[in-house]
Parts: sequence; C-alpha cells; structure tokens
Amino acid sequence: MNHRRPTPRPARCRRAFWRVDPAERERGSSTVEFVICAVLMVFMLLAIVQIALYFHLRSVAVTAARHGVDQVRVFDGSTDAGITAANEFLDQAGSSLNARSVTAARSAVVSSVTVSGGVVAVIPLLNLHVSVTARAPTEVLVP
Repeated sequence: MNHRRPTPRPARCRRAFWRVDPAERERGSSTVEFVICAVLMVFMLLAIVQIALYFHLRSVAVTAARHGVDQVRVFDGSTDAGITAANEFLDQAGSSLNARSVTAARSAVVSSVTVSGGVVAVIPLLNLHVSVTARAPTEVLVP
C-alpha cells in the first residue's frame, strides 16, 4: 500500500491577512466608494430640486395672495372676489400646490388674504407646507 504524505500548501496560501499586500487588500474598494458617492450625489440633487420647488411655490403663493388682497381691499371689494382672484391665479401658475386653501378677511381697517398648501414631495417622506398672508389697508370713501 502506498502511503503518501499530503503535500504541504504553498507558503503564499498560509499568509495572514495583515501580511497581505495593501494593494491586494483594497481591491474593489473603488467600486464601493463610487456607489456611496453616487447615492450621496443623487440625494443632494434631489434636495436642491426640493428646495427650489419650495421657494418657487412660496413665490407663487405670495403673488396669488397679493392678487387676492387687491380685490378685497378696494372700496366695493369683497372676500369672495379676493378668494376667486387668488384661486384663478393659482390655477394658472401654482398647480403644484397640493391641498391648497385660500381664505380672506376684510375689516374697516385691514384686508388680508391667506394662501396655504403643501409642496410636491420630490424626496419621499418630506412634507413641506407653504402658508403666506398678504395684508393691505382697506380703502374707505372719505367725503
């Protein structure tokens, strides 16, 4: 019977991890770094778009409130006319304002219109809300 002793493994297979060449140990790390950086860049891009959309819709809400208060504050104006004017402007310019509400108030001294609503979410689970109030003195006929 032939009894053979097992052949020893080559020395390179028995090397410990800390003795491995650093270039060999870091193999594939550039792929992981690229994936992490790509995810961060996409998230930053989405954040920039979300911030720009918020400020755009806030500007649209300010303009709609000004249009509405211009209709409320005049001598023969009414809150219904102000709400209608603000809604007409929002229909043309601010269709991205979700669940919007327009309220108006008129007193002998001050008239106001409030436009509020939600901003379209580009980043999931981020719910931004816009609320703008425009105030102006009510016109009074003085003989």
